[in-house]
Amino acid sequence: MHQGRFSLALVISIAALAAGCGASTPPPASADAAKAAPKSETPAPEGEATAEAPPSEEGEGEAEPPEPSFAELRKAAMACAAEEDGSLDNCEAFDQWIDAEQAFENGKANPELLKMLGSQDAKERRVAAEKLIQTLNEETTDAAKADAVLNAAEKERDENLAKLFGRFVGGLPLVKVGKIDRAITIAKAHPVSDYTEAFLFAVASDNRDPKVVAYAIEASKHTSSSLRSLALHTLGELAPHFPAETCKVLNGLRADKDNFVKNRAAERLAAVDACASFTDKLLADLAAVDVKKDVNQDLGIALQKICKRSDLTPAQRSAGSKAARRITEAPAVHTNTRYYTMAAVIGCDPKDGMAYVAKYKNDKDKTIAGRAAELTNKGY
Repeated sequence: MHQGRFSLALVISIAALAAGCGASTPPPASADAAKAAPKSETPAPEGEATAEAPPSEEGEGEAEPPEPSFAELRKAAMACAAEEDGSLDNCEAFDQWIDAEQAFENGKANPELLKMLGSQDAKERRVAAEKLIQTLNEETTDAAKADAVLNAAEKERDENLAKLFGRFVGGLPLVKVGKIDRAITIAKAHPVSDYTEAFLFAVASDNRDPKVVAYAIEASKHTSSSLRSLALHTLGELAPHFPAETCKVLNGLRADKDNFVKNRAAERLAAVDACASFTDKLLADLAAVDVKKDVNQDLGIALQKICKRSDLTPAQRSAGSKAARRITEAPAVHTNTRYYTMAAVIGCDPKDGMAYVAKYKNDKDKTIAGRAAELTNKGY
């Protein structure tokens, strides 16, 4: 549910890490310790083969070295030097903190991590929040823990941390623990816009609730085009579950004054099967786009997604194929849009679309020629 991280190898010496990142590899074991036990000098009885133990699998029977303790991991991570934006991603000790499991299993370190969120040190708050994103989940989060996070988030003013906190709070099971109202109130009033935007982007993944729908609809009317675009994303995630409330809003955003929001709204509306009642209107608008100038690639993606659906009527398939061909054939339309409309032709017209697309195998645009070959050789 949260963004993943690339893991680095476990660092053997925590003391070296506490002194700074990039500790050297520990020296190998001494030669004496590596010597094998002496072989028996007693010969085997005549006619009997000497019994030899079968070779063991490498590492078999060897216990994994224990991970460092919570205190050791924390000390090492806090010794990391922060980047200009406050991140600690280039420090091995911080990577070990993120990758460690034994010290954090079953949420046993959560109380201590939550205390760290109240620190005056921005680095300590980051270290705690990055780990709590992993350890606070549906099983380990309750109302009190959610409140502790919300308390910290409400007070957070560090612009380098605000986005992290917004994503963190949005990913909590807020509906389940009865904290969605408070979380939305904080997001609306938060003085750091990055916090509000990150929260709005993340909240729908694990909090599918009418209150979140209402919040996203409200945000879709905001004066900020950035916030409207994020509301669009959230409404797209919620639309399969609340089509009656969301599909008409997605459709309305196709008339937004911001081109990014307007074009992305068409793509989102096309992607949601539950919004099928808007397909005819969407197809009519896609068929009428001005092809004397470039057509945004989101409109090409919208056509491709419509034509992938299995519930289209013959009339809709015909309209989709014609719209896709019209855009594909337009000289002013760039490759990145035609890339998708070619696939839409085949999707809406599987009988004749393949032959149509095959004509582009020798197109002077190498990307288009390669796309035509890919679609006709492998199928749609």
